[in-house]
Amino acid sequence: MDNAKRTTRNGPPNRRRLVEWISAKQRNTIWPDTLINSQSVNEFLWKGSPDAPLVQRIAAWVFGLVFVLVGVGWLVGAYEKQWWGIALLSIVWFIVGVRFFLNGFRRRRARASNHK
Repeated sequence: MDNAKRTTRNGPPNRRRLVEWISAKQRNTIWPDTLINSQSVNEFLWKGSPDAPLVQRIAAWVFGLVFVLVGVGWLVGAYEKQWWGIALLSIVWFIVGVRFFLNGFRRRRARASNHK
């Protein structure tokens, strides 16, 4: 078969396949797909998940621990300087960090009840 007959309007078939593969790989890095991806991350951090992989769980622990440490650091600084507004903000950071950290652990699935 002649190469001229196999080329399409977009170039050779291999090039078209390569462009489609690259486009598929970059699909979740451009708007609005990033919004969809961030929504699932936010849902995992706030609600937890029974099926999250170990890497996501470790990331939630690290992320929560950072929030906890920042909250404690701000609380110490607010106590020394008597800034009660910052103290309140640091308590919120601490609580959010604890929530993220705990959501990194496995949760049991809610069992469906069979009421008749």
